Amino acid sequence: MHIFVGTLQTDDEFLMRFLRARKLCVKDALEVYENYYRFLHRNRELCFGLKIDDAEIKQALEDGLPGVIQRRDSRGRRIMVLFAAQWDPSRYSISAIHKALYLSLNLLLQDCVVRERGLILVIDWSQFSFQQCSKLQPAALREIAEGLEYCYPVRFKSIHCVAQPWYIEAAVSLLKPFLRGTSRGKIFSHGNNLSSLHQILSREILPAELGGEQGPYQSSLWIDNLIRASHDTPDRNQSID
Repeated sequence: MHIFVGTLQTDDEFLMRFLRARKLCVKDALEVYENYYRFLHRNRELCFGLKIDDAEIKQALEDGLPGVIQRRDSRGRRIMVLFAAQWDPSRYSISAIHKALYLSLNLLLQDCVVRERGLILVIDWSQFSFQQCSKLQPAALREIAEGLEYCYPVRFKSIHCVAQPWYIEAAVSLLKPFLRGTSRGKIFSHGNNLSSLHQILSREILPAELGGEQGPYQSSLWIDNLIRASHDTPDRNQSID
């Protein structure tokens, strides 16, 4: 989980992250690799020194911003969740969520299955208020979207929005022009129709908040993984619980 300041990381496992993220296209992978280091240089406060014991990062993770559920989908892919309404801007900024996101992705990308098959992202907008939405700075949202799209070696196979209000639909529509065409086609809006989500992701693997059978989401399970990783030197090809 270490990124080396001032040094390009060139070991095979690290470079394969970029190749996998662009389906083994060397030209596209090299572009992401170059963008990655430019992003690190531009956002040092976001990318360096990320620690699970940082109070704001841990609070975001405890709120499921983000979370990672225990069960994989039918293709063995990991599922990341964001419970948007849990965000209280008075306790921590959107930057803390951004940091928690990268901390989680750094660990997930140590899983060879994640590198090969990508991730599923589900954003639950239930009870997300207009007041909360007003605290989402467009520049910060664009930074997150562009960073994940063009600068980070991760492949989101699909992104699912649930119970999104009209003002979130509007925000998403403003972000879409900054995404690649293939990525825009991977965003699905389910509204309050959870049955359409369950046609893609089985209820057997989902937490209760998403109409699933696994009971309420337990953030402590993913946080425990991050704590263990902060103390260990994990196998680069390990499967993360």
